[in-house]
Amino acid sequence: MRNFLRFVAIYFLAGIAFVALVRDDPVALIGGLVAALPATAIYFMQKCWWLIAGVVALFFVLPRGEVMARLPRAFLVLMVCNLFFLTFTMVKTSLPYAMPFWADPPLAALDRALHLGVDPYVLTHAIGTWIPPAVAVAIYMGAWIVPAMYLPVILVLFDGDRARVARFLLLYAVGWAMLGSVLALGGLSAGPIYYDRLLGGDRFAGLIEALAASGISASMTGQVQDFLWGVYASGAQGVGSGISAFPSVHVGMACVVSLYLYERARWLAPLSVAITAVFLFLSVHLGWHYAVDGYASIAVILATWAVARRRQSVRPALELADLSPETI
Repeated sequence: MRNFLRFVAIYFLAGIAFVALVRDDPVALIGGLVAALPATAIYFMQKCWWLIAGVVALFFVLPRGEVMARLPRAFLVLMVCNLFFLTFTMVKTSLPYAMPFWADPPLAALDRALHLGVDPYVLTHAIGTWIPPAVAVAIYMGAWIVPAMYLPVILVLFDGDRARVARFLLLYAVGWAMLGSVLALGGLSAGPIYYDRLLGGDRFAGLIEALAASGISASMTGQVQDFLWGVYASGAQGVGSGISAFPSVHVGMACVVSLYLYERARWLAPLSVAITAVFLFLSVHLGWHYAVDGYASIAVILATWAVARRRQSVRPALELADLSPETI
């Protein structure tokens, strides 16, 4: 957990430095970030009410002293997560000031080539016309946000396996900072929903028509997409603002949560695969992402998970070797 706190501190300082270099009003942006911290705590309480039931349940399965010891750490991690997310938002909003959107044409071309000359959104709308927009929004935005944003809090409260906690704190950092900041800057793209607004033309006119026909444009998804474009066009800063498609943090963090469920109970493997597949599907279906955005995120998360597990499995063996009779 100390490494996670150090990571957030470094990310926060690096984010401030980045914003100071690329934005004209860094002091105002940073001040807004700090001022938003109390509101994020209230937001957590509104969205994470079900965690309270989980904490109450802990009193029936763990010694009272251990539960009471976990609660202050969980509150500290909660505030650290809020600081991290606000920093992430500030950095994400500032990415186009450091690098112009350049990757949409090659990503769209690669997407079409990988799917045999068909844009993936055509496929999702051909087989997903039965999905109510409200259900899609509830899954993609509602069900995702708490475990994706506050996974460290869940780990502190409910997981006593130190190696697993360390592994998934690493995945959390990779899912947000590596995918959403570092790789996002290198492959800066706006995504299919903003392609024509950004570059002109009608390359994704079919997507716009499909979103309107399915009712997605009139749903909360359409409202959020219009809000984010308005914030980008005005150069403002808002909580949760920022446009960046490649790679997909949404799919990446869904993969992280899926892996965590799999590690806690192997019989949940089919559910874990289904969760990642659903979020990959919806990321394309709702217009946010090219399919390759999700493919890249899944590949990075799986590779990080595999390397972390291997390193943690090798370390105990090395420690035992150091205690062998020949070395004592």
